[in-house]
Amino acid sequence: MTDVTDHTREVERRVAAIPVRTLDSCAFFTPRESALLPLRECRYCAHGSFNGDAGPRQAGFCKFKK
Repeated sequence: MTDVTDHTREVERRVAAIPVRTLDSCAFFTPRESALLPLRECRYCAHGSFNGDAGPRQAGFCKFKK
């Protein structure tokens, strides 16, 4: 089973870097221009930062700026 986490509350507070996984999401999702299938997941978000190929459980950071 895959755990999906909504990070909306953390992004709203935005006091530190927010660790996210590729399948997580939030209300501030902005699709990447290069995404062919922009699902509402951090791996397809313009603010998500992941190293290399973003696998289903890879950890990264949200770089959303207020």
